[in-house]
Amino acid sequence: MRETTEENVARRFPQDTAGHEMKTVLDQGLHRHLTFKAPGTFACGFHITTWPGYLCISGDMGCYVFARLPDMFEFFRGRDINSGYWAEKLQADGRNKGHMEYSRDLFVDAVVRDFRAWRFDSGAQRLEAFRELREFGGLLHGADEYGSASEAIGEALSYRCPVSSNSFQDFWEHQVEDYTFHFLWCCHAIRWAIERYDEANAAAEQVAA
Repeated sequence: MRETTEENVARRFPQDTAGHEMKTVLDQGLHRHLTFKAPGTFACGFHITTWPGYLCISGDMGCYVFARLPDMFEFFRGRDINSGYWAEKLQADGRNKGHMEYSRDLFVDAVVRDFRAWRFDSGAQRLEAFRELREFGGLLHGADEYGSASEAIGEALSYRCPVSSNSFQDFWEHQVEDYTFHFLWCCHAIRWAIERYDEANAAAEQVAA
């Protein structure tokens, strides 16, 4: 079974941040600037910057700005990662990496679901129609090559089965985009960074007590 993007991020993130240390550049109420990176390198390094109503994560893995509550640490603190809900709070997206991209797996799943609803004269005709989908030049054969969701959907809408003349006439209704690796990585980074920040503050309070 293919590893999902979320599974890949969950596996990679602890490795990517194993040597990261937190540097507090600014910590004045709702105005914060924290930097997380391993000493001597900025590989997978990132900044967390907050001001009233906003949180920005920027750095090696992209840049995303969220808005929801006056203190965005309160919004993200202690939550399980909910990429769909968090994406709704995006105010600015990574210029190069973005937060959504074409998903080969979602596209294939959608094609197979619609194919199963097609009617055929016989089981042999159904098998031949599916073989046409998978062979060179078929819709599924090119699933890895489509550069965008709109391209993939356009290819599906224009496809007509050479065996049965069935088509994917309602394919535009399908969601064939998923969250990017970089967006999900940054979601993990935000929650992880707030945990490190809270731990540091708790330790400082214990020393001062």
